[in-house]
Amino acid sequence: MRTTALVVRFLLELGLAAAAGYAAWNLADGGWRIAAVVLAPIVVIALWATFLSPKAPVVIPPWVKLVLEAALFGVVGYLCWRAGAPVAGAALAAVWLVDRLVLWLTRGTRSVFEPEADTGPR
Repeated sequence: MRTTALVVRFLLELGLAAAAGYAAWNLADGGWRIAAVVLAPIVVIALWATFLSPKAPVVIPPWVKLVLEAALFGVVGYLCWRAGAPVAGAALAAVWLVDRLVLWLTRGTRSVFEPEADTGPR
């Protein structure tokens, strides 16, 4: 179960970056559209890689990670709603919430993607 939740988490990361690009395309106009479409996913990926990835170079407390994740998914979900895709925005946030719950409930369970010593909450 935990392995599946970790795969879903990875797919959510990719979906988050894609949704940021989608929202940027639909909300930006004029000459800023291309820049926004390029920069929005880059900012999301940079934040994720810096603070939220398993091998993040900046270590932050688990509760800060959770708040940052919630903020990313909440903001991008809201921007998708504003961009004309309310179902996609809500689905992104809802699937993230369910996935986080499953990861929390399966903490301490071994996964093929996590070393045995690193099975605590994320």
